[in-house]
Amino acid sequence: MKKFQCDIEDNCYFTIDKVKIYLDHMNKRVKILDSGSIPIQTLDKIKNFASVNQAGKILCNTVLSEVKLFTQAGFCIEGKIDGFFKGADAYCVSYFMDSKRKISENPEQKDKIIAQCLMPDTRHTAGGSSTLSYSIRTATQNDIGEIVALFSTVFSTYPTPVYDEEYIRQTMNEKILYKVAQSEGKIIGMASADMDSKNRNAEMTDCATYPDYRGKGVLSNIIHELEEELKNRKFIALYSLSRAVNVGVNMALCKHQYKYRGRLINNCNICGAFEDMNIWVKSLDSF
Repeated sequence: MKKFQCDIEDNCYFTIDKVKIYLDHMNKRVKILDSGSIPIQTLDKIKNFASVNQAGKILCNTVLSEVKLFTQAGFCIEGKIDGFFKGADAYCVSYFMDSKRKISENPEQKDKIIAQCLMPDTRHTAGGSSTLSYSIRTATQNDIGEIVALFSTVFSTYPTPVYDEEYIRQTMNEKILYKVAQSEGKIIGMASADMDSKNRNAEMTDCATYPDYRGKGVLSNIIHELEEELKNRKFIALYSLSRAVNVGVNMALCKHQYKYRGRLINNCNICGAFEDMNIWVKSLDSF
């Protein structure tokens, strides 16, 4: 086993039998980052690594031809991301080290939210009908303090270190596209796209709006602006992992023609507890 890089939160990358993995302390999980053929013996070593490091879940996005190998090793399929690998689909497979972690809390309530989202409705219209006056733009280094303040207000805990100004600064300069909505000189909402240029996909994430400005179409318009820029950059697939209990974010994604593709059980630590995340997917090829 080789340890070769750590990030701000002391999460680290390792290799086991040349398979790259990521130990995520905050969310008590291990991500397998290679999607090719992985021997059962190596998966057993990764399970042992997860146990030693008190990780309750192992995740991997893999191609269809490798799914059988994972299921034989005890993994389950939790969802699918269309077009994740340069247009080829990814299957989200998971192994639960902790039996309690694979039990979803109030699944009926979460299913009702999905049913509500999928009811016939009009598509998103850029601009919306709100009388709130605001503008949307790409975030800059000068916005970092306000971004951190927004996240600190909206989330008590979050899966990535968005409360750390240095993390925002580093990712803004590298692979995350941040967009903010501003009203009367104040940032009132934001969202971002975590871009995987190699595979031409982007995760729509970091959705946050101050409570006083919710229900006014702010998030929907930020998502629209992100999508337009990603189209121009020739990305193929978009996806989002949204809190299964959050009606507003799930509804906004559905209105933007994202398709529901499954649910990741107790996937990350957000707002003080492990929560289920709904998978929403959109292909830019057809839009």
